[in-house]
Amino acid sequence: MRRLSTLCSRSSTAALRMMVGLRSRWLARQPGQGLVEYGLILVLIMVVCVAILSAVGTKVSTVWYTKLINNSAW
Repeated sequence: MRRLSTLCSRSSTAALRMMVGLRSRWLARQPGQGLVEYGLILVLIMVVCVAILSAVGTKVSTVWYTKLINNSAW
């Protein structure tokens, strides 16, 4: 009886290790995961840049426009 339980224990442990190994290999080899992460980072950077330009753009434009008008000889 003890020999049978040891055999079952070993086989279930081996099966569990095999399942965990297959799962970890499957999770590690998703080819599009890195591209999606880079894409999300680029989208976040783009949104931040657009927000900054929207907030500061009119002020910078006004400053440059007044400098251009004041320095030109019309």
